[in-house]
Amino acid sequence: MAESTPTNFRAIIVGAGPVGLYLAHALSRANVDYVVLEQYGSVHRFHGAGVFLYPHTLRLLDQIGLYEKAEKDFTIAHTQTDLLTSNGRVIKSTPLWSMLGEQHAYPIAGLSRGQLIALLYENLPEKASRVKTGAAVLDIEAQDKGVKVRLTDGSIEEGSILIGVDGVYSKTRQILQQQLAQTPPDTWPMTATYNGLYGCFRSCHGFEPGTFYQSRGSGIVSQMIVGADRGHFAILRPILPTTESKRYTTEDRDRLAEELANIMVGPSVRFQDIWGLTDKETAAMVNQEEGYCDEWYHERVVLAGDAVHKATSATGLGVNTGINSAAVLANELYRTLRSEPDPSTRAIEDAFARYQQIRTPEASRLHTIGRRQIRGVTWETWADWLFDRFVNPWIGVGKIVGIIGKLIQRGQILEYVLFTDREVRVPWKNRPTA
Repeated sequence: MAESTPTNFRAIIVGAGPVGLYLAHALSRANVDYVVLEQYGSVHRFHGAGVFLYPHTLRLLDQIGLYEKAEKDFTIAHTQTDLLTSNGRVIKSTPLWSMLGEQHAYPIAGLSRGQLIALLYENLPEKASRVKTGAAVLDIEAQDKGVKVRLTDGSIEEGSILIGVDGVYSKTRQILQQQLAQTPPDTWPMTATYNGLYGCFRSCHGFEPGTFYQSRGSGIVSQMIVGADRGHFAILRPILPTTESKRYTTEDRDRLAEELANIMVGPSVRFQDIWGLTDKETAAMVNQEEGYCDEWYHERVVLAGDAVHKATSATGLGVNTGINSAAVLANELYRTLRSEPDPSTRAIEDAFARYQQIRTPEASRLHTIGRRQIRGVTWETWADWLFDRFVNPWIGVGKIVGIIGKLIQRGQILEYVLFTDREVRVPWKNRPTA
């Protein structure tokens, strides 16, 4: 356990998604006082959106004692199968995910975003007093020794720093941009370029449990992870770029599902086959944004997760990137507080600068890869089609394992939390120092 840190230092975390809640655990382990502000009336709002947790993220959950508690919700991926939406023809099938799991001592696990949030929230110490719902940020006032946050209900929260993990339409980021420019920003870093459906369904004949299916075609990609009794799906298609937040109705969702009814999502399964087995309470139609911010912090305000870098769900890396960034931010805050119990704004900014410097290479690269991948599997250009159809099937699984493995190997860890690593074939680059 970490050494004591000063009781007068208080972090305000804006956003109770997976990244914000993991950060709350990390600060709790560092004995740092904090509060989480969630604008909606409940933390438990997401049900059907599936997430992929890679070994380096599962290692972070293991370090804070949550891995074994999460296992019951996992759908473990072993195989990746690529096929065509037009006829269900399999163009490639490899044991990609099992190879990665064997190499890094943790599996690749699918579960719903709601299950991940519930895991983090229900196991958070003092959650009733630490997490405030219905707490929407109106304004942020920077002060010499801290920040003052005005909420829409008229109340005020005061702290030493503010961490914005409030998603792609981050209110924190909007205010930070205004403070940096001293005028309302005329650019919006996040642009919706795709939309689609996601949901959870009862597994059916035609799917092999433990397989991640990726079905591609011109202007469409379907992805799903299937377990013994349930599966999660996401289907994406390009749209005209927009920076406007869009909420789709149930009628919009059902209309799109009807349009997609005949695409092949498995070798012998059409989308209409799983839509009939989908729990409609978990299904939604959403826009998927892409974007990257160059400015991650200003004075005592810092951003993390989708608030600062966002790719579509096609890579399955979004929540992994955000949680690993949160670990780095927690490490830098812990180091700062050990050397300067009541840190100046300069010391805080130095910590934020180190955090951004450590995370920028990976976050920027993954953002670029994400943009390239979604366009490649939806055949945006003839070159994308040519590569995906005739080059990709011949790329050896060992090469792909090597590329993804390097990302996993560089996974972060909370330096100040005691932890005994599992034996791995490929050593981790980062280890606890506690």
